[in-house]
Amino acid sequence: MSARYFPGSTFHDTNSIETINNNEKQPRDLEQAPVEFHAVKRTMGNPSVLGLWSFGMVTILLGTYNLFLPTTSNHVIFPSGFMFGGLAQFIAGFMDFWYGGTFGGTVFVSYGAFWTGQALMMLSQFSSTLDAYTTKADADMANGIYHIFWAAYTFFLFGISFRVRGGNFLLNWCLGFVGITLFLEALSSFTGISALLRVSGVTAFLAAFGAYYKGLAELMEEQDVDIYIGYRH
Repeated sequence: MSARYFPGSTFHDTNSIETINNNEKQPRDLEQAPVEFHAVKRTMGNPSVLGLWSFGMVTILLGTYNLFLPTTSNHVIFPSGFMFGGLAQFIAGFMDFWYGGTFGGTVFVSYGAFWTGQALMMLSQFSSTLDAYTTKADADMANGIYHIFWAAYTFFLFGISFRVRGGNFLLNWCLGFVGITLFLEALSSFTGISALLRVSGVTAFLAAFGAYYKGLAELMEEQDVDIYIGYRH
Protein backbone atom coordinates (compact mmCIF):
# COMPACT_ATOMS: atom_id res chain seq x y z
CA MET A 1 0.00 0.00 0.00
CA SER A 2 1.49 3.36 -1.00
CA ALA A 3 1.41 6.48 1.13
CA ARG A 4 -1.41 8.96 0.48
CA TYR A 5 -0.61 12.65 0.41
CA PHE A 6 -3.08 15.30 1.42
CA PRO A 7 -2.74 18.95 0.32
CA GLY A 8 -2.43 21.56 3.06
CA SER A 9 -4.89 24.38 3.66
CA THR A 10 -4.51 27.62 1.80
CA PHE A 11 -2.26 29.49 4.17
CA HIS A 12 -1.78 28.67 7.75
CA ASP A 13 -1.44 24.93 8.42
CA THR A 14 1.63 23.65 10.21
CA ASN A 15 3.32 20.40 9.27
CA SER A 16 1.53 17.37 10.54
CA ILE A 17 1.93 13.61 10.32
CA GLU A 18 -0.86 11.17 9.70
CA THR A 19 -0.30 7.48 10.41
CA ILE A 20 -1.91 4.99 8.06
CA ASN A 21 -2.13 1.40 9.23
CA ASN A 22 -1.87 -1.35 6.70
CA ASN A 23 -4.71 -3.62 7.80
CA GLU A 24 -4.78 -5.75 4.70
CA LYS A 25 -4.86 -9.50 5.30
CA GLN A 26 -1.43 -11.07 5.37
CA PRO A 27 -0.83 -14.52 3.86
CA ARG A 28 -1.54 -17.29 6.38
CA ASP A 29 1.87 -18.84 5.99
CA LEU A 30 3.62 -15.61 6.91
CA GLU A 31 3.74 -14.05 10.31
CA GLN A 32 4.34 -10.36 9.77
CA ALA A 33 3.57 -7.33 11.89
CA PRO A 34 1.33 -4.67 10.33
CA VAL A 35 3.30 -2.16 8.29
CA GLU A 36 2.85 1.52 9.05
CA PHE A 37 3.25 4.24 6.45
CA HIS A 38 3.68 7.87 7.39
CA ALA A 39 2.11 10.38 5.02
CA VAL A 40 3.51 13.88 5.43
CA LYS A 41 0.94 16.61 5.00
CA ARG A 42 2.36 19.04 2.48
CA THR A 43 2.05 22.73 3.30
CA MET A 44 2.72 25.96 1.51
CA GLY A 45 3.40 29.57 2.41
CA ASN A 46 0.78 32.29 2.16
CA PRO A 47 0.76 33.70 -1.41
CA SER A 48 -1.36 36.65 -0.31
CA VAL A 49 1.67 38.32 1.27
CA LEU A 50 3.47 38.45 -2.08
CA GLY A 51 0.29 39.56 -3.85
CA LEU A 52 -0.40 42.34 -1.36
CA TRP A 53 3.14 43.68 -1.27
CA SER A 54 3.57 43.61 -5.05
CA PHE A 55 0.25 45.42 -5.32
CA GLY A 56 1.37 47.92 -2.68
CA MET A 57 4.73 48.62 -4.35
CA VAL A 58 3.39 49.56 -7.78
CA THR A 59 0.52 51.50 -6.21
CA ILE A 60 2.89 53.61 -4.12
CA LEU A 61 5.12 54.23 -7.15
CA LEU A 62 2.10 55.38 -9.13
CA GLY A 63 0.97 57.54 -6.20
CA THR A 64 4.39 59.20 -5.98
CA TYR A 65 4.27 60.28 -9.62
CA ASN A 66 0.63 61.37 -9.44
CA LEU A 67 1.21 63.45 -6.31
CA PHE A 68 4.62 65.00 -6.92
CA LEU A 69 5.22 64.69 -10.68
CA PRO A 70 1.79 64.73 -12.34
CA THR A 71 3.11 66.11 -15.64
CA THR A 72 6.25 63.93 -15.79
CA SER A 73 6.48 60.59 -17.59
CA ASN A 74 6.20 57.67 -15.15
CA HIS A 75 7.77 55.16 -17.54
CA VAL A 76 10.63 54.54 -15.09
CA ILE A 77 8.28 52.28 -13.11
CA PHE A 78 7.99 49.89 -16.08
CA PRO A 79 10.26 47.14 -14.59
CA SER A 80 8.37 47.08 -11.28
CA GLY A 81 5.02 47.44 -13.01
CA PHE A 82 5.64 44.53 -15.36
CA MET A 83 7.56 42.11 -13.13
CA PHE A 84 6.41 42.87 -9.57
CA GLY A 85 2.99 44.41 -9.96
CA GLY A 86 2.18 42.27 -12.99
CA LEU A 87 3.94 38.89 -13.05
CA ALA A 88 4.47 38.42 -9.30
CA GLN A 89 0.88 39.40 -8.53
CA PHE A 90 -0.32 37.06 -11.30
CA ILE A 91 1.59 34.15 -9.75
CA ALA A 92 0.28 34.95 -6.26
CA GLY A 93 -3.26 35.04 -7.62
CA PHE A 94 -3.07 31.65 -9.32
CA MET A 95 -1.49 30.14 -6.21
CA ASP A 96 -4.39 31.56 -4.21
CA PHE A 97 -6.84 29.99 -6.67
CA TRP A 98 -5.06 26.64 -6.37
CA TYR A 99 -5.52 26.62 -2.61
CA GLY A 100 -9.16 27.65 -2.62
CA GLY A 101 -9.00 31.45 -2.39
CA THR A 102 -11.49 32.40 -5.10
CA PHE A 103 -11.91 36.06 -4.19
CA GLY A 104 -8.26 36.69 -3.35
CA GLY A 105 -7.16 34.94 -6.54
CA THR A 106 -9.60 37.00 -8.59
CA VAL A 107 -8.34 40.26 -7.10
CA PHE A 108 -4.64 39.46 -7.55
CA VAL A 109 -4.98 38.14 -11.11
CA SER A 110 -7.19 41.10 -12.06
CA TYR A 111 -4.71 43.72 -10.90
CA GLY A 112 -1.78 41.65 -12.10
CA ALA A 113 -3.35 41.84 -15.56
CA PHE A 114 -4.05 45.56 -15.09
CA TRP A 115 -0.44 46.32 -14.23
CA THR A 116 0.93 44.11 -16.99
CA GLY A 117 -1.17 46.11 -19.44
CA GLN A 118 -0.15 49.43 -17.89
CA ALA A 119 3.52 48.48 -18.09
CA LEU A 120 3.27 47.34 -21.71
CA MET A 121 1.70 50.68 -22.64
CA MET A 122 4.91 52.31 -21.43
CA LEU A 123 6.79 50.59 -24.27
CA SER A 124 6.93 52.44 -27.57
CA GLN A 125 5.86 49.30 -29.44
CA PHE A 126 2.53 49.34 -27.59
CA SER A 127 2.04 53.02 -26.78
CA SER A 128 1.93 53.69 -30.52
CA THR A 129 -1.69 52.49 -30.35
CA LEU A 130 -2.45 55.95 -28.95
CA ASP A 131 -1.51 57.35 -32.36
CA ALA A 132 -4.97 56.24 -33.46
CA TYR A 133 -6.29 59.32 -31.66
CA THR A 134 -5.80 62.45 -33.73
CA THR A 135 -5.89 64.91 -30.82
CA LYS A 136 -4.76 64.94 -27.21
CA ALA A 137 -8.36 65.51 -26.15
CA ASP A 138 -9.41 62.26 -27.85
CA ALA A 139 -6.55 60.36 -26.18
CA ASP A 140 -7.45 61.81 -22.78
CA MET A 141 -11.09 60.85 -23.28
CA ALA A 142 -10.08 57.27 -24.13
CA ASN A 143 -7.80 57.13 -21.09
CA GLY A 144 -10.61 58.41 -18.90
CA ILE A 145 -13.03 55.78 -20.21
CA TYR A 146 -10.42 53.07 -19.57
CA HIS A 147 -9.94 54.17 -15.95
CA ILE A 148 -13.62 54.75 -15.23
CA PHE A 149 -14.45 51.14 -16.08
CA TRP A 150 -11.59 49.86 -13.95
CA ALA A 151 -12.87 52.07 -11.14
CA ALA A 152 -16.35 50.59 -11.54
CA TYR A 153 -14.91 47.06 -11.45
CA THR A 154 -12.94 47.92 -8.32
CA PHE A 155 -16.01 49.32 -6.55
CA PHE A 156 -17.82 46.11 -7.54
CA LEU A 157 -15.09 44.10 -5.78
CA PHE A 158 -15.21 46.55 -2.88
CA GLY A 159 -18.90 45.83 -2.35
CA ILE A 160 -18.33 42.08 -2.48
CA SER A 161 -15.46 42.33 0.02
CA PHE A 162 -17.93 43.08 2.82
CA ARG A 163 -19.57 39.69 2.37
CA VAL A 164 -16.77 37.27 1.48
CA ARG A 165 -15.45 34.72 3.95
CA GLY A 166 -12.26 36.01 5.51
CA GLY A 167 -12.98 39.62 4.58
CA ASN A 168 -11.94 42.37 6.98
CA PHE A 169 -11.53 46.12 7.30
CA LEU A 170 -8.10 46.14 5.65
CA LEU A 171 -9.47 44.41 2.54
CA ASN A 172 -12.29 46.96 2.38
CA TRP A 173 -9.77 49.77 2.90
CA CYS A 174 -7.47 48.66 0.06
CA LEU A 175 -10.19 48.14 -2.53
CA GLY A 176 -12.03 51.30 -1.52
CA PHE A 177 -9.02 53.58 -1.95
CA VAL A 178 -7.92 51.86 -5.16
CA GLY A 179 -11.38 52.50 -6.58
CA ILE A 180 -11.18 56.18 -5.56
CA THR A 181 -7.69 56.45 -7.10
CA LEU A 182 -8.85 55.08 -10.45
CA PHE A 183 -11.97 57.26 -10.40
CA LEU A 184 -9.92 60.42 -9.75
CA GLU A 185 -7.51 59.50 -12.55
CA ALA A 186 -10.49 59.14 -14.87
CA LEU A 187 -11.87 62.53 -13.83
CA SER A 188 -8.46 64.12 -14.34
CA SER A 189 -8.33 62.71 -17.88
CA PHE A 190 -11.85 63.93 -18.63
CA THR A 191 -11.37 67.44 -17.22
CA GLY A 192 -7.65 68.09 -17.57
CA ILE A 193 -7.48 69.21 -13.91
CA SER A 194 -4.05 68.14 -12.60
CA ALA A 195 -5.12 68.72 -8.99
CA LEU A 196 -7.37 65.66 -9.27
CA LEU A 197 -4.34 63.60 -10.31
CA ARG A 198 -2.44 64.87 -7.27
CA VAL A 199 -5.31 63.89 -4.98
CA SER A 200 -5.31 60.42 -6.58
CA GLY A 201 -1.68 60.18 -5.49
CA VAL A 202 -2.77 60.61 -1.87
CA THR A 203 -5.46 57.94 -2.14
CA ALA A 204 -2.93 55.63 -3.84
CA PHE A 205 -0.63 56.04 -0.81
CA LEU A 206 -3.52 55.13 1.49
CA ALA A 207 -4.32 52.02 -0.59
CA ALA A 208 -0.66 50.97 -0.59
CA PHE A 209 -0.43 51.45 3.18
CA GLY A 210 -3.42 49.15 3.65
CA ALA A 211 -1.88 46.51 1.36
CA TYR A 212 1.47 46.55 3.18
CA TYR A 213 -0.22 46.44 6.58
CA LYS A 214 -2.51 43.57 5.59
CA GLY A 215 0.44 41.61 4.18
CA LEU A 216 2.36 42.20 7.41
CA ALA A 217 -0.61 41.04 9.49
CA GLU A 218 -0.90 37.81 7.49
CA LEU A 219 2.85 37.18 7.71
CA MET A 220 2.88 37.74 11.47
CA GLU A 221 -0.11 35.42 11.91
CA GLU A 222 2.06 32.57 10.60
CA GLN A 223 4.53 33.42 13.37
CA ASP A 224 1.72 33.31 15.98
CA VAL A 225 1.90 37.08 16.41
CA ASP A 226 -1.58 38.58 16.27
CA ILE A 227 -2.23 42.01 14.79
CA TYR A 228 -5.78 42.90 15.67
CA ILE A 229 -6.12 46.44 14.32
CA GLY A 230 -8.26 46.16 11.21
CA TYR A 231 -7.25 42.58 10.44
CA ARG A 232 -10.05 40.66 12.12
CA HIS A 233 -13.80 41.18 11.98
